[in-house]
Amino acid sequence: MKKLMLVLSLIVCIFSFAVVSCKKTSTSSTSYTPTCSSVKSYSIDARPIIQSSCVGCHSSYSTYSQVSASASSIRSSIVNGTMPKGSTLTSAQKDNIVCWIDAGAPNN
Repeated sequence: MKKLMLVLSLIVCIFSFAVVSCKKTSTSSTSYTPTCSSVKSYSIDARPIIQSSCVGCHSSYSTYSQVSASASSIRSSIVNGTMPKGSTLTSAQKDNIVCWIDAGAPNN
């Protein structure tokens, strides 16, 4: 019975590590607040950043409809700093995506 509990504990630890390691932890100790000084466009402002920084891991973000359907999740991950994994977005890039989402994520 002790061996079974040890094996189960080990499996839980390995699974937990695998799930946690899929996202980076927030690198910022302060909350990010976007500066939305102008209307952002999907095709000009958001799409190029999503294509270069997200689609490599999230192939489901290759079309407007897929991105807009996940807008809330994308916004949350950008604001809390957990995405993109392995790199960081500049404040201007974050503003472009977050402000576009905050404006209703229009297909423009």
